[in-house]
Amino acid sequence: MKVELHLHTSRYSACSQNTPAAMMERLIQTGYDAVFITEHNAVWSDEEIAQLQSGFPEIRIFPGVELSTGVDGSQHILVLGTTDSEYLKLRSAEQILQKSRQDGCLSVLAHPFRWAGGAEILKSKILPDAIEYYSGNHKHPDAEMALEVSKRLNLPIVNTGDVHSLADINQFWIETHYPIESPGDIRKVILERAYDNCVFG
Repeated sequence: MKVELHLHTSRYSACSQNTPAAMMERLIQTGYDAVFITEHNAVWSDEEIAQLQSGFPEIRIFPGVELSTGVDGSQHILVLGTTDSEYLKLRSAEQILQKSRQDGCLSVLAHPFRWAGGAEILKSKILPDAIEYYSGNHKHPDAEMALEVSKRLNLPIVNTGDVHSLADINQFWIETHYPIESPGDIRKVILERAYDNCVFG
């Protein structure tokens, strides 16, 4: 399955330029099979996900969130597979990562070397399940630093679009080795490394 793990829409992310419907249409046009919607510090409800899904049966739509934490908010953690608003109350990376594991969700450190705070999480006792490799906001040389750290810490690395506009779609993504039927399946796929990182062109 062709999967987008990191996508923002104009519904809840001020930095996004396009509506959920426009994003879904473009994902379908470019051959995606599934997407995780990861708004900045906001979660979609189960009802909202179900409503959007009903309008776009050609693609599997899953929930998630991108949480900003740390002293200056420069630590960004994706939690994939949740609609739980309790995540929005957590103040530390450790709390987020602990809850994510308890809930069976996948945690991904977003663009770990874009800002100084991201790399600090990689020195903690509790590590994310995976780290971003290439994305719209994380390219050379940051991606190469992520690859080096992933080898040292034995962490999976994943390509994501970090999508904020239609132009970001179909640049970086993963293709899973087996289908994702429910939101929690993505954690198993990534931890088993049953996927390939892909880049357009």
